[in-house]
Amino acid sequence: MAKACRSLSIMTFAVLAMLSWSESAFAHLTPNSEVTLHLSGDRVEAQIIVPAAEYAYASSHRAGNGETDLADARKYLARRITLTTADGATLPMRIDQLRFAQVAGPLDLLATAYFPLPAGKSAGPFSLRWSVVVDSVPDHFALISLADGGESRVIGAVRQTDQNITFTPDPSMFTSFVRAAWLGAIHVATGFDHLLFLMALLLAAPLAARDKRWSRVRGLRESLYHMGGIVTGFTVGHSVTLVAAGLGNWHLQTGPVEALIALSVVVTACHAIRPIFPGREAWVATGFGLVHGLAFATLVAEADTNIAHNLPTLVGFNIGIELLQLAVLACVVPPLLWLARRAQFAPMRVAGGAIVALCGCWWLYQRLPAVIA
Repeated sequence: MAKACRSLSIMTFAVLAMLSWSESAFAHLTPNSEVTLHLSGDRVEAQIIVPAAEYAYASSHRAGNGETDLADARKYLARRITLTTADGATLPMRIDQLRFAQVAGPLDLLATAYFPLPAGKSAGPFSLRWSVVVDSVPDHFALISLADGGESRVIGAVRQTDQNITFTPDPSMFTSFVRAAWLGAIHVATGFDHLLFLMALLLAAPLAARDKRWSRVRGLRESLYHMGGIVTGFTVGHSVTLVAAGLGNWHLQTGPVEALIALSVVVTACHAIRPIFPGREAWVATGFGLVHGLAFATLVAEADTNIAHNLPTLVGFNIGIELLQLAVLACVVPPLLWLARRAQFAPMRVAGGAIVALCGCWWLYQRLPAVIA
């Protein structure tokens, strides 16, 4: 048991480090695909955005607007997108407006797919199978939205482990709630800065400080109480600003918020190495949680205005965040509490804090230009 816990602890730090320094380390800026579905009386139309770099890696084709390049891209999409009706009939597809262009940020593959509907099939439900990029890149996902008039709402996401999504033109409130929760879970799963912020605070939670040094290990009950305060503070902080910004329709600047989140990762990582605010971790978690909540609200506002301005779906989004966080904590806290009472914890804590601090510094370096601009 002891050996297993130690191995799990080491693996946890290693995985977090590798995830943070991988290509996905852009946190909220991680490139994912987007599909916006439009339903009309005689067809389904899909507006497609795929990051060009991910497409080139997955397909081994060149991302360019030459005739051969576009023909390769058309064939690649045609083999990996399928729309079927409720009775299992596969709809024919036509791909149009195919090109590589910059919409915002790096180069994207843009296309529109048209699916003509047979008579009497306009009401759905429909099933979309999407394996573009996700069949070759395990951590890539495609966010699927359904347009209705001038607004669109996120109806789910597809990834390597689940490449199918079923949708109807008018989902129920419960369906919208579940989809909002799923979006919240996906956001945390791909937003490593939120998780690393919390991990850095928990890293020193089993310890008590004296004379500006971590001097002793807290008892089990005291450690759990302290960790509970940190998690509760972070939850309350980001929940307040998420709901307030969503219902209040605040228009937020993404750059400064993302930079503050990166700074919060750096500060808490340094605290794990040497105490900066000992005994006040719960209050710090609450304060920085307010900032993280602004980032959550910005994501929701950009992805789905129906979620952003609707209290039940905002709650669903927040529940998705909490469930994913609790799942991660359930895996990390037990070995952390065991390891805190071992001699090797001190060097591991310092090493883990240093890695997280470097990740935060890298994110801060990436995001500062958006603040200055």
